[in-house]
Amino acid sequence: MRFLDGHRPGYDLTYDDVFIVPNRSDVASRFDVDLSTCDGSGTTIPVVVANMTAVAGRRMAETVARRGGLVILPQDLPITAVEQTVQFVKSRDLVVDTPVMLAPDDSVSDATALIHKRAHGAAVVVFEGRPIGLVTEASCVGVDRFARVRDVATTDFVTAPVGTDPRKVFDLLEHAPIDVAVLTAEDGTLAGVLTRTGALRAGIYTPATDAAGRLRIGRRSASPATWAPRPKPWLTLASTFSSSTPRTDIRSRRWMPSRSSRRWSWGAAGGGQCGVG
Repeated sequence: MRFLDGHRPGYDLTYDDVFIVPNRSDVASRFDVDLSTCDGSGTTIPVVVANMTAVAGRRMAETVARRGGLVILPQDLPITAVEQTVQFVKSRDLVVDTPVMLAPDDSVSDATALIHKRAHGAAVVVFEGRPIGLVTEASCVGVDRFARVRDVATTDFVTAPVGTDPRKVFDLLEHAPIDVAVLTAEDGTLAGVLTRTGALRAGIYTPATDAAGRLRIGRRSASPATWAPRPKPWLTLASTFSSSTPRTDIRSRRWMPSRSSRRWSWGAAGGGQCGVG
């Protein structure tokens, strides 16, 4: 993207502030475009979740980092909560999702309250660390709220060893009764879950990882007085377009910029510091 007048404004812009003019590109598909940032944040897509208490939690941080983005934790969190959240996110798998777990003696009411904590639409019933069943929202329809989940859980579900190629998991789930594959460790204990959508996304996105290969997460400093003032954060995309034959992405039907000419610049938050690790 480039500005027609050749000048780049020194302030933030939204989609409502600009008009995007179609132009020529030699990019045939969106998958040919590398969105990795060069600002040192380690993100592979230009997505950063703001440090809002109601938004930036450990579930959001885990999911966004797995897709290549970054979550900044709120600055008003107690340091112990920050440490626990960072340790949790760093311990998560780069591909498989963290499951909602239930004990066999938990009630159906417990299941309905927890199932929607994750996007899988299911909870794994675990006994002595091993998965023995799946409970979905459909399993709880018309059932007494005080019934035990062991009585409503289905035992007909797909299992695979952790580390199985996402494409293979996708194929295994094609005709499965529940669109959730349960991944297990070598000793048979629960390691995670993966849906067909998750398997597909794992083949498209590259996780944002630190030097140790763990998911990244950031936190805004709570002591702005100790840091020198900096400009307002802004993120600018500056690219030039090729004059080759115009092409469009069949899936998106949008004109795509040239991959080789894209460059990003990132400004740090004023009055504070964002630590990323």
